[in-house]
Amino acid sequence: MSQLVGLLGRFALFWGIWWLLTDGRADGLVLGAGFAAAAALMPRVIADPQQAPAAAAAPRALLPTVLRGLLLLPFFLWQSLYGGVDVALRALKPRMPLKPAVFDYRLRLPPGPAPVMLASLVSLMPGTLAMVSGARLRVHVLDATRDYLDELQLLEAQVAWIYAVALQPTPTPLSAQGLWQQELEQDA
Repeated sequence: MSQLVGLLGRFALFWGIWWLLTDGRADGLVLGAGFAAAAALMPRVIADPQQAPAAAAAPRALLPTVLRGLLLLPFFLWQSLYGGVDVALRALKPRMPLKPAVFDYRLRLPPGPAPVMLASLVSLMPGTLAMVSGARLRVHVLDATRDYLDELQLLEAQVAWIYAVALQPTPTPLSAQGLWQQELEQDA
C-alpha cells in the first residue's frame, strides 16, 4: 500500500510540475500525464533487485537531502554570478592573466551522486570546469596561479553534509598538495 501511495505521490508531483511549466494549458495535460507516469515509475524500473528494501526507504531519505541542498542556493547563485563576471572580464580584457591548467583532485566522497554534484558545483567556480574520473575530480582552470585546494575541500565537505555521507580518509596524495597539475599551452 505504501508503495502505491509513493507512486501516486510522485506522479502527482511530476504532473504538477508539468502543469506549472505549461502554464496550465489543457492541451498538454495528456502528454504530461504520460511523462509524469514514466517519471514516477522510473525508480521501480531502475531499482537494483538486491537492494529492494533500501529502495523503499529512498523517498523518505531524499527529503532531508533536498532540504539541506536548498541551503546551497545562495552559494549557487553567488558562484554563478561571480563565475560569469570573471570569465566575461577575461574575455573582454586581454591583459587579464590566463594560465590554464588541468589538475586532479582526489575525492574523499564515496561513489554515487555526491561526486557528480560536487563536479557540477565546482564548474560554477570562476574559470573552472570539472568532471568525475574514477576516484578523482579532474578540474580545468583558467588561472593556475590561484589555490583551489581549500575551496575544493570546503565544497566537498558541504556536499558530504548534503548527502549525509562521511568523507573517506585521503590515501597517499597525488603530490605534496594532493593535486596533480598539467599546465596547458597558451595560444599567442
